[in-house]
Amino acid sequence: MNSITATKWVFFLQPLILGAWFPRIPQVQEALDLSAGQLAFALIGMPIGLLSALSFGAKVAEALGTRRLLTVAMLTQCILLPLPAFAVSGPTLFIALTISGLALAMAQLGLNVTASLVEAHTDRPIMNGCHGFWSVGVLLGSALGAYSAAINVAPSTSLVIVAAFTSAPLILIARQVTDYSVPAQEHNEAASKRISPTLVFIALFAFGIAMTEGAMADWSAVYLTDTFMASAGLAGAGYTVFALFVAAGRFMGDPLKSRFPVQHLAQAFVITALVGLALIVFGPSVSFAFLGIAMLGLGVSLGFPLAVSAVSVLPGRSSASNVAILTQVTLSGFLVGPPMIGIIADHSSMRGGLAALAPALIAAAFFARQLKARD
Repeated sequence: MNSITATKWVFFLQPLILGAWFPRIPQVQEALDLSAGQLAFALIGMPIGLLSALSFGAKVAEALGTRRLLTVAMLTQCILLPLPAFAVSGPTLFIALTISGLALAMAQLGLNVTASLVEAHTDRPIMNGCHGFWSVGVLLGSALGAYSAAINVAPSTSLVIVAAFTSAPLILIARQVTDYSVPAQEHNEAASKRISPTLVFIALFAFGIAMTEGAMADWSAVYLTDTFMASAGLAGAGYTVFALFVAAGRFMGDPLKSRFPVQHLAQAFVITALVGLALIVFGPSVSFAFLGIAMLGLGVSLGFPLAVSAVSVLPGRSSASNVAILTQVTLSGFLVGPPMIGIIADHSSMRGGLAALAPALIAAAFFARQLKARD
């Protein structure tokens, strides 16, 4: 198995546990008797863990290299990601999610650093396709989680099963990736510590995209139910359509990136997302909402993989350090965005809550110009 194929398989298998967790959150909330506010506080633990990994993630990547980084990260996440399902109270759920956030951050860092180095050494665009496989993986994981809930398998049991069945393939395939060394930061201490404005702007671009992805993961079914009185099956299909178009867009991304300037490609896709959001918020029927959901999924699909490729070649800091910062900011947007939408919806409506995504997408369209190709 060559490095490109192995990298894509790791991208597919890694998010299965995370996807299996999302459908079980309501059951964990019910079992722990948490209010919406208490659950929201507990869920903040994962972004805190993600941001905590920012301080040491790049150094770990530089010390281990791609093969050992992937191996250690995949083993760690298989052990730690099921922890939240074993929580016995709100505070223990917060602690478990913080620990899981640390493991998830290292796994995501390992994936993106490896993909950027494989892409650089093989001179083939693979980043968008890799994230397409990630989207399929998280979708399959969600289906496994939903099925486990339907047949009354306890959340803890189902997550441990998924972790057990994915751990060996993840580690074995990770060992097939070429062991590239991760470039360290430049010796110029001032330059290595300084975060360039370009990195900040690209991170803001990705943050707006990630907020939208997170909001649709948590609120698409609720929106369709509250606004159009959709049945449970029809409402649940909303996120499926969104995820399918995210995956489809990512599989198209590498060929498109070879043909068009990356900043123009990113802006075109974000504009597509804005049109889709408008159809969702202002559409008069569920059919318009589904069309909007599809356009929104397609529009945000390329945001994160294009951002990873862009920051990995920025000068000054190491590629691992840049990717670590981007990964933490993006995942924080994915996890922090949904509670913000819920708060806004509580004080207005679900239409108003989702409409609040518009400024984030407009900002993403503006910052997309920072993705222009660099040597």
